[in-house]
Amino acid sequence: MGQLRLGHIVVIVVCLVAGLAVLSVAAGTLVGGGPAPVPTPTPTVDMVAQARRVAAEGLPKANDFGCRPRESTPYPVVLVHGARSNGAATWPVAVPYLDKQGYCVFALDYGWSNSIKESARTLGTFVDGVLQATGAEKVAIVGHSLGGIVPRAYMRLEGGAGKVAELITLGAPHHDLTGELAESCGGETVCGELRPGSPLMRELNEPSMVEPGVSYTALGLRAEQEIASTFVEGPRKQVTNRMLQDDCPFKGLVEGAVGHNLETLDPVMLSYVNKALEAPGPMPGDYRPDCFALII
Repeated sequence: MGQLRLGHIVVIVVCLVAGLAVLSVAAGTLVGGGPAPVPTPTPTVDMVAQARRVAAEGLPKANDFGCRPRESTPYPVVLVHGARSNGAATWPVAVPYLDKQGYCVFALDYGWSNSIKESARTLGTFVDGVLQATGAEKVAIVGHSLGGIVPRAYMRLEGGAGKVAELITLGAPHHDLTGELAESCGGETVCGELRPGSPLMRELNEPSMVEPGVSYTALGLRAEQEIASTFVEGPRKQVTNRMLQDDCPFKGLVEGAVGHNLETLDPVMLSYVNKALEAPGPMPGDYRPDCFALII
C-alpha cells in the first residue's frame, strides 16, 4: 500500500469537513424541522405620513415636516386647539410669532367632540410624526382650552410623558369644574368627560396632576375661574401658574377685549408662552410681561 502524500491528506480532510457539514444540516433538519429562518426586518412605520393626515390647514408657517430644530430651540412646538374650533382659527397669530422666534411649529386638527382618550391617541400619532420628521427627542405642547386637557390625557393614559418636555396651557379647565361648564359644553362625548368628578378627570388629577420630567406653565383669565380652575397643582420647580389680570389689570377693564376665545391672539399671553419655551423648566415665576405690547 503506497504512502499518503501531503496532497492526499488535504483532500481527505476537506472531504471530512464537508461531510460533517452535510450531516450537521441533516441533523438540524430532522430535529428542528429545518434550518433557522432568516429574520425579516421589521418595516419602519411612516409616522410622518400619518401625522400629515391630521395636520391643520390654513397656517402657512406651520407643519413644515422638513424643519430641523435649532440648538437654541431644540423642541418642536405642537399646538392643540380647543373645542368647537380648529388650528387655523386658534393659532393665526401664534404660528408666525413662534416661527419668528426660531421654532419648528406644528398644529393639528382632531375630532374634538370625540372621547378625550381618542383625541389623545390622535395627538400621539401626530407627535410621533413630528419627532420622526424633525429628529427631535421631545416636543413642547401648547394647548388652548380642551387642547390643554388632551395632552394631559396623552401623557398619562397613552404613555406620552417621555416624549414631552413642556406643556403650556391657555384657559384649560384643569380642575374645580362646575356644572356650568357641562351645561355650556353640550351633549358631545367630551362634555360628559369634563363634568365635575368624572372618571377621566379623576384619572388626570389623582393622585397628582403632573408627570415626572414634564414642565407645566398654566395660563388663564380671571373670568375663566368661574367655571373651572385653569391652574395646575404641582411642585414650584415644575409648575408655574399665572393669571393675565394679575400682571395686567387693565386687560379686564373692557368687557370682551380679552376673552376665552381670544386669548390665543393676545400679545401678552403669547409672550408668556415664548418665555416658557425659552429655557428648560416652566415660565420663570418672576417674569413680568409688557402689558402694552400691541404687536409681537
